[in-house]
This record gives sequence, structure tokens and C-alpha cells, in this order.
Amino acid sequence: MKKIFILLIVLFSSAITFAQYSQNFDTYTHGDYIGVVDNAWSTWSGTTGGSEDAKIDSNQAASPNNSIYFMSTSSNGGPQDVVLDFGGAYNTGNFEFVQNIYIPANKGAYFNFQAESAIGTTWALNCNFINDSMMYIDDAKSVHLTTNYPVATWFEFKLTVDLNTNIWELYIDNILKKTWQNDVNKIASIDYFPMCNSDFGGNNQSEFWIDDVSYTHTPYTLPTKNAGVVSVSFNGPAIAGSSSYPVVKVRNLGTTAITAFDIEFDYNGIQYQKSVTGISLASLASEEVMANTLIPIIASANTLTATITAVNGTTGDDDNTDDVKAYTFTPIVPAAGKMVIVEEATGTWCGWCPRGTVALEFLAKDYHGFAQGIAVHNGDPMTDSIYDIGIGTLISGYPSALVNRGNDINPSTIWSYVNDALVTPPTAFLVNGAKITGNKLEVSITADFKAIANNNWKLACVIVEDSVTGTTSAYNQSNSYSGGGSGDLIMPDGTNWANLPSSVPASQMIYNHVARAISPSFEGYDNSFPTSVVVGDAHTLNFTFIIDPSWDASKIHIVGMLMKPDGTIDNGSSSSISEAIANGFVTGTPVSITNYIAKSNMKLYPNPVMDNFIIDLEDNYSKVNIEIRNSLGQIVHSEEYKNPNTQLQISFNEKPGVYFVSIITNKGSKEVFTIVKM
Repeated sequence: MKKIFILLIVLFSSAITFAQYSQNFDTYTHGDYIGVVDNAWSTWSGTTGGSEDAKIDSNQAASPNNSIYFMSTSSNGGPQDVVLDFGGAYNTGNFEFVQNIYIPANKGAYFNFQAESAIGTTWALNCNFINDSMMYIDDAKSVHLTTNYPVATWFEFKLTVDLNTNIWELYIDNILKKTWQNDVNKIASIDYFPMCNSDFGGNNQSEFWIDDVSYTHTPYTLPTKNAGVVSVSFNGPAIAGSSSYPVVKVRNLGTTAITAFDIEFDYNGIQYQKSVTGISLASLASEEVMANTLIPIIASANTLTATITAVNGTTGDDDNTDDVKAYTFTPIVPAAGKMVIVEEATGTWCGWCPRGTVALEFLAKDYHGFAQGIAVHNGDPMTDSIYDIGIGTLISGYPSALVNRGNDINPSTIWSYVNDALVTPPTAFLVNGAKITGNKLEVSITADFKAIANNNWKLACVIVEDSVTGTTSAYNQSNSYSGGGSGDLIMPDGTNWANLPSSVPASQMIYNHVARAISPSFEGYDNSFPTSVVVGDAHTLNFTFIIDPSWDASKIHIVGMLMKPDGTIDNGSSSSISEAIANGFVTGTPVSITNYIAKSNMKLYPNPVMDNFIIDLEDNYSKVNIEIRNSLGQIVHSEEYKNPNTQLQISFNEKPGVYFVSIITNKGSKEVFTIVKM
């Protein structure tokens, strides 16, 4: 039977409803589906008693004799997807959730807390338990907690939330692990979805049991006039040596509209004030306020405090317990000379790729001078075949991201990887130099070594362009976030992809960080350095590019990459052409000219395709590489032709759909065709 209790308590003639639920599963039978026997539980789709549901299990229990069991070996998780509804979407009052959980050795677990009653609208919190005994708690914007969890033993997971003041706390076995302010200060349900997330280094092997689940919500009675500080932070990551604007979110926790207030920020012993007037903040609405002054971030742990006063022009309000909020943080201290490289695999055809676009835009805004994003396009007019083919060997689908060529990860999760890379000292500092004559760009990249290396280390140079536009439908961006069914996806300028059409017209699209060329290859230059490199050595390579006249040189960045023997990136550099010219061109070891000016005159027909198609090369080549990807970006055909005829016939027996044919020749010419298989 369902164990849920609603308590009605009358205080001073005001009715306050406490929502409570507890379940130990012991009244049920092994093999019962929880969604069938307890109507507080359901599934993501709402269908109970099938593959999405979870069964009562007597093989493990924190309290005798039963629990519920989850297991998956799929890289995508599931199919179990079980939801416990909390009886409402709570955004005031106090909430507590408690459960016991058992995770065997070398297995993982995952569940999330939803913010809205409509499942799939907004994720409030993600909880990943990885097979290496590490636990990661994040709100999609920030990873709030990374710690070990007990393996192969039952432990208690307790989450407490003061929704008035946005104080979230996590306890493991009644030991406080972290207190934080959450990006989404609302909670409505928990969703159990077995997976061992490879984004965090998991092995895709998930198995866990849940027992003794309970929650309690204690409501808050709104006073007449009350403004509360629910979050305080900086407008971006706190990076030592940079400056940032402090930001506070103020919420009306009273019944009367708020029309004015003052905010005082205190950081490093200095006070900054801002007055807000001319607003009408309705009950339970929020207003985000940014200070007028940039605050220099110091390199030691410190506290940013925000205090609200003069609400509606008078001293104080009806509840002073929520007038002050402190944000204690340890800033990121970048290693000297460090530049992190983030490569994002994307394409205009890819409906989920806007989340990669958003990630790179926030990277450019928040990590300027510390990280460089590179959008590596596939199957669209911005594709550079050499780069596209190279990154395709390191990813499993689209969109994907590589931070310093590490693990293939979801672009939305790059931040902890960027922060870790940023504090790791580089083996060498990189400096870009340049000179330009007509459409010939000559680049020097000098590696000034701070640690020993050898001839297995390599340098590469990338040309990246911002503000790229197009006029054909091939520049339309597919958008799976359209309509809001997959939640909001918001750019730094406030643009919400949920409010854009499912195919955003080329006229509305501006593409930044577009990879135009990589020289001499995706893997770097084999003869970059001598056999032995010692501290203090400086080695320079010269790269030459013939710039396509359609590119805008004022929007181009030169990006250097220093690669370790294992292919990961140790350090990077980034500069505009004018900045590199100002640095001065340094003569060094020449790398062959990389010519990206000429498009070929190749033809592909028939299109749509039945069982085969023909490629007219229109020239003689010693080598031609052909790669075909499906709409998910997966390679379905790859072949190399040596000394081919000028006409190639390609057998193609894939299932009907849209495919992208990339052709690259030994002469540097390239072409990408979109075909339809009938």
C-alpha cells in the first residue's frame, strides 16, 4: 500500500499543509512493479508495469526485507526510468528527501531531481555515481560536489533544501558533504534512470538498489512585505587575475509587490552599492541584479556577501532572516601561460548541436584569454574535411566535445574539465606571430619549454573564424529544442533556443569559432621538435595558409596546439591576426603550405540515391578519401582510393535517410554533398 501522509495543522487560524511520504517496500512481494502497487510512483512515459518500471527485490535491503532494483548495461542508460512525484512543484518552504542506496563494486548509478510537475521540463539536480566510487552532483550549470561514496554497502543519501533562501545541503550517512546555492531553486520529483555516465568516466555498467525512501515538505506562509536574497555569485566563473560583476537574485517572498530596494555587496573588505527602483516585482517573482562595478578576483578563498535593505523605500521588511546571503568560494588560479582548447563536433543538420553552440559562447564570454573554443563542422558548408575526419575518430556522435583532446563528452559538461585543465601547468608556453601578404598568411608558433620533452611532442596550427554567415538553406540550423519540450537552452545574450523554430533560417544564424583549417594535420607536425628538449629551449614552426577570399581576416583567430605523445593537448595559444602581427613573425622550421582556397568542381549523381551513386572528380588525383556519415554523425562508409579514375561508382546499401558524403583529395580540394537514400 502507499504510505503517504498529509497533515493539516491550524495555527492562528491559518491552515498549513505538510506533505509527507515514506516507503520501505516491505509490504510488497518480490517481483511486483513499484509503479503498479504504489500509485505515488510512475515512469517517465507514464506507463507502469513494463520495461520502464522497477521491481520489488528481496536480494538486497537496508531494512528488511525489500528494496527496488535498477540495472542497465546500455551506454545510453535505461530502459528503466522511474519517477516518484513529490506531490507538487515546491519553490518555498523547507524540503527534505532521504533514501538508502546500495551500489556494488565496479557499477554506477544515476538519478535526477526534476523542478517542474511536467516531467522533462527542467532538471534541478543531477546525481551521478561512477564505478570508480566517485559521486558528482551538478545542476547542469555547475558541479557542486565531487566526493567518494561508500561502495558495496548501504548508505543514506539525504538532501535538505531551504527553498526560501536557496540553501541546498547534501548529507551522506548524516555527514554534511556540501552546502550550495542551486541554479534551479525548485523541486517536484525524483527520476531514477540507471546508467554509469561516460561523461564522467563511467563504464556504462549500472546496478543499484533503493530503500527507505521518504520526503517532507514544510510550507512557508508569506508575510506582507518581504524581499529575500536567494543567490549571489559572479557573472561568470571566479578566475583569479580576472574581474567580474557580482550578481544577486532577489525574490519577492511576500504578498505585496516590491517596487524598490538597495543591495550592498561586500568582497575582500570593500563594499559596492546598487539601488534598484522603478520595478514591480510580483509575489514569488525574482529579479536578477548586477552591480555597476567590476570586482577584481583575488587568488585566495574569500566570501562575497549581498545584503538587501530599503525594501519599497523603508527600513527593513517583515522577515529579516533572508536579507543576507554569503557565497564562499575558492577562485580558479590558472597556471601561468595556460590556454585550454575545447573542440566541439557540430553540424547545421544536428538538432541537438545548439547546446554545443551555447557552451562555446559561454566559454568565449567567461574564459576569454584562458580558453579557446573550436567548432568543427560536419556535413555542412563550413566543414573542413581534414579536421572533420580527424575529430570523427575520437567521438561517438553529435554533438560532442573534447577538452584538450581528452574524453568524448557532452558539450554541456565541459566546465569541470576546463577548470581542471586550466590549473595544470603546461610543458611549454606558446606565442603566435604572423605576417600577411595578400591572401598568404604566414604564422610562427614558438614553444618556450618549461619542462623536458622529446620528438614525440607535436605542434599544429588552426585557423578559426567568427561571425560566419550564409544565404543558402544549408546554413539553416536544425533545432531540437524548439517549442521547449526539451527545456530551455539560453545563450549569453538571453536568446532561448526553445523560442526559435525547429529549423532556424540562415538569415538568423551567425556561426562563431568555425574551424577553417588545421595544419599540417589533425595529429600535428611529426618533426616539430628534436630528440631531446630541455627546460629553456625555444622552438618555432612556420605555417603558411592561403586564405579563402570569402573569409573575413578581421574575424580570424590563429590557434596553436602543443600535443603530448598520447595525442592529448598540453597547451594552446590564441590570437587575432593583428595581435599575432604585433607579436612579430619569428623564422623557424617551415611546415608545408596548406591551401584552403579552392573548392573542387566535383559532381555527385543521381541524388536521391537508390543502390549506388557516381562521383565525377573532374581531375586526376593520386589519392581520394571518401567518408559517409548518417544523420547522427556516425560513419557508415569510409574508403581510400589510390590513383582512381576520374569517375567513381559507390555502392550504397544503407537504410533510407539523409547522409553526408565528404570527399578530400591529395591536392587539398574538398567537397561535402548531402544525399537522400531512397
